[in-house]
Parts: sequence; C-alpha cells; structure tokens
Amino acid sequence: MIRHALLTVFLILTHSASADTLAERLYANFNSIEAVSCEIRRDVSSPDGRMRWLSRIAFAQPDRLFVENVTPFPRLIIANGETMYQLNEGQPRGFRRAIAELDEPMRQNLRKVPGTPMDHLERLLGLPEQELDAGEWPVQRAYETDRVYVVLQADEEERLQRLTIAPLEARTEPTAIIDFRQQEEVLPGVWVSMLQESVLKLGDVESKETLRVSNFVANPEHAPDQFDPATHLPDKVEWVDRFKDLGN
Repeated sequence: MIRHALLTVFLILTHSASADTLAERLYANFNSIEAVSCEIRRDVSSPDGRMRWLSRIAFAQPDRLFVENVTPFPRLIIANGETMYQLNEGQPRGFRRAIAELDEPMRQNLRKVPGTPMDHLERLLGLPEQELDAGEWPVQRAYETDRVYVVLQADEEERLQRLTIAPLEARTEPTAIIDFRQQEEVLPGVWVSMLQESVLKLGDVESKETLRVSNFVANPEHAPDQFDPATHLPDKVEWVDRFKDLGN
C-alpha cells in the first residue's frame, strides 16, 4: 500500500513540471484504486459482423491480474506480479512471458485498472495541455503526442465524459470517440464509468463498441490464491513466449 502511494506521487511529480494537467489528475485518481473485482461485457459491431466478449476480472497492484473470458471462446489470463500466462481452453500450448519483457501495449493493458481509460491517459502524462473553449462539457483540454491530437472533456467535478483522438494533420476528423456514461463513485472522489460507448474509424470503415462494467468492487480482499497460476492452470501445458508459436 505504501509503495503504491509513493509510486502515484512519483508519477505525478516526474511526468510534469507543474503536475497539474487534467490527464495527470485523472490518471492519479484511477491509479489510487489498488484492487478490483468486476465483470465486463464488450460488444463490437463492424462491417464484418457483431461479436461479444464476456469476462470476469480480478486485479491488484502491482502486476496481478486474473481474467476469465467466457465468450467468444474460453480463455484464462493470469499475471502473478512476475509472469503473465494466457491459455485458451482445450489448447495444448499457452503463452507465457515475464512481465518485464512484455511489449508496451500489453503492459499497459495489464496495469490499467479495469474499466478505466488509464492506457489512453498514460500516453498524455508529461505533455502540455491546451485549454479549449467549453463545448458540451465545461472542462475541455487538448494534448498533442507525436502522432495524434487528443481532447478530454469533463464535467465541473472533472469526471471524464468524452475522449477524442484524431490525427495531428486532421484534428477535426476524429478516428476514435469514447463516451463515458453511468459514473459510479467507487471510492471517495473516484468515479468510474459503467457504460462506455466508442466509435472507431479506420478510413471509410466504422465500428462501434459498447463496454458495460458490472459488480465493480474497489479494493476487495482477494483470495490468497487468486493470482496463482498453479491453482487455475492445468499441469500439462507447453508454454511458448511468442503468440505465433501457439499454432505450431
């Protein structure tokens, strides 16, 4: 607990001289959640059809995660603080790699608090922000990365309501819009959206995603073996450290 609190302070102080951007405050707020249990339903609609993911999740800092995917195919993802495992039900081979050796997107997904946009916010830490004229929401801030233009919109209490991503050269043509609805105060002053609706564009192709979070409990007491691979994974698995080797 003490280590986590110190890490949060360190992130705020080192990523920005003023440590006072909206992105940093939102990130630190979400990062104050040290453990979670919840269920997530993700529905995606695209020109290729519709698909639904159902997951039961347990999470604890640092680097502990248990994900049981029910659909579209049963899968377990487990991280015990040192190593991440992924195994599809009925498969003889599974993916295993030290967390320190994961690529950045995988580490971000592992470390973000479930149901929060911490992976998006992390990319904005340390960047200067621009205050925009209030639009639909009273708080509106913009950021430039080396590739994209990001706008955060929030209410008077700085609860995130919308996140927009656009190319730097076409700022008025967003490629992703995420709306955060049904906010719940999971800890004093910490609000998490239980309904997130996204529109994603890749060229002329548009897809829509709806993320529903349910039974969200912040800082629960997880069972001692919740993140123990030996408890949840079968003994006879051939582990590989590259996804391309799973089918060979």
